Amino acid sequence: MMWRMAKTVAIVAIVGLGLAIIGRALIDDNNYSIQTKDIPKNLEVSAMDHLMAEDLSLTTSMFLKQLSAQMQRWAEADLSEDEMRARFKEEISEHPHFNGFAILENGKIVEQVGDLKRYHPSKLTHHHMKSDFSDPYTVDGKQFMLMGEKLKGGRTVVGEVDLSFVKSFVKDMASVADANGTFFVSGDNPEVEWETTEDLPENLQSETVPELGWQIVVHSDEQKPEKLQQSYHENQAVIKFKHPEVADTWFSDHQDLIIVENNNPLFVVESNIESTEALIQRLRRDYDLAIVEPNFIISKQVTIFSTVPNETPEKTKQARPPERQQTVLTSLPNDEFFAPYQWNLEQIEINEGWNLSGGEGVKIAVLDTGVDPNHLDIKEKLGPGYNAIDDSDDFIDAHGHGTHVAGVAAALTNNVTGIAGISFNSTILPVKVLNDEGEGSSYEVAKGIYWAVEQGADVINMSLGDYYPSDLLYDAISYAYEQDVVLIGASGNDNVEDPMYPANYEEVFTVAAVDDSRNRAFFSNYGKHVDITAPGEHIPSLFPDNNYVVMSGTSMAAPHVAGLAGLIRSFRPDLTNEEVYEVMRSTAKDLGTKGHDYYYGYGEIDVAAALKSIAN
Repeated sequence: MMWRMAKTVAIVAIVGLGLAIIGRALIDDNNYSIQTKDIPKNLEVSAMDHLMAEDLSLTTSMFLKQLSAQMQRWAEADLSEDEMRARFKEEISEHPHFNGFAILENGKIVEQVGDLKRYHPSKLTHHHMKSDFSDPYTVDGKQFMLMGEKLKGGRTVVGEVDLSFVKSFVKDMASVADANGTFFVSGDNPEVEWETTEDLPENLQSETVPELGWQIVVHSDEQKPEKLQQSYHENQAVIKFKHPEVADTWFSDHQDLIIVENNNPLFVVESNIESTEALIQRLRRDYDLAIVEPNFIISKQVTIFSTVPNETPEKTKQARPPERQQTVLTSLPNDEFFAPYQWNLEQIEINEGWNLSGGEGVKIAVLDTGVDPNHLDIKEKLGPGYNAIDDSDDFIDAHGHGTHVAGVAAALTNNVTGIAGISFNSTILPVKVLNDEGEGSSYEVAKGIYWAVEQGADVINMSLGDYYPSDLLYDAISYAYEQDVVLIGASGNDNVEDPMYPANYEEVFTVAAVDDSRNRAFFSNYGKHVDITAPGEHIPSLFPDNNYVVMSGTSMAAPHVAGLAGLIRSFRPDLTNEEVYEVMRSTAKDLGTKGHDYYYGYGEIDVAAALKSIAN
């Protein structure tokens, strides 16, 4: 569920409003026991529910405005019936929200595309945004709505809208009532049986969708810290050999172990007779093994996984051409949601920055739940992808989080449709390290990092994390850093000082979140490891099936910084990753206490200032 807080441990993607980390796995090196520790949860449920209600309301408004704008474009165009029919067919193919269209003359249908059997002019009782709307209605268990728009010549175009999208993003977290106060979307929560808004209990958070007067009421479960029951796969261990060539001989001497995954020098092994603790204890005494740790369960993601070099090369400043030919924006982009919704880009001074760099020639790897390969606002930007879960090239995102993150960093820009991406001419490498439920493992995240490096990633975005350190993950992080990759990590969404990983690693540039007033987002984790902040509340971006939604979280803040890193690396490819970090730190807008502080790091990113500082 894209906004519901995940309730599993190990690396947990910071999805939508965030996550609920319920425990921390710790390994006692003295007795090799695996312990757990509760993580403090400093967020009030009412505050999170209110933020969620606002995001859902904004998403619904975007959805309605997008439909209305399309209808108005047709109404204003001087199209023949054949041209209109072709446009209708294209729209139904690309945007399944529209169930069908019809052109009416004197109240009668003269042309029809798709299914529009439920039309009656008396249903169009609301007028908003220059369009006429009906109240939602239900047919065979599905919700629909009619929209109408006057055409030139006195005719009318009517579209039937399938409201399944509204139900899909609201899920069981909220219910939606129409302008009459009647609930038409309530999910499958058996405890929610309201018929009208008069039935609502007290103290629930709600928001109104102004365009139609709909009311969205959030009824999420109260998030309570729970004791961590199991954070790893029982009877399994992740191992790394000091020297990959000894693996075959080693396994011949350890025939009691089953090889679960083989990516030499990394393996996942399993014992049929030993507990996880006993297995870890035994293997940690083995001279041939550089890393031994549990196979941690991770929550919230082509080629064969490349092996790690035996030795890490000494870091050097790479010889690169001093600059790339830039395709820049000299005026505001025409993307439909840019002006009314993307406050976040104006706040980070993106417009002046786009005068200098568009992100050409840069590869940004997004380690997440995958990316929708068919979304019209990003499909032309996608490079090769990888699924670290099954070692395939299937990076399709059925969850939505990864698609949203990728869109913030580098969606198509100035293409009329949807949103503008920050590093709009960069290539996205989609790396699915989290499955469709948002779960994976530190092993899979590490695999994704190695793959991204081998594919030439300049920037890696990691909107994921948890509160335990992993030697395996740090090994991958160190390798990427030594290969001059810029590593971006989200700080976390629990309003605690406890550091998350990989964000807490020194090699990772850690991002906290601020709101539209440049105040710290109330959910954003803080601490001495925070490097910088970026907008993280009410961020619009892409969602699978050519949709757009609004989400909040440090997950959304991190790709702002990944996008800026892409612009910098394109404009000045001679800069090392550490120099890119310093450019972003030194040009940030100082917030909070003067200089670096626990809540804002060095301040909020400033795209224009960063690029101007390296222009000479």
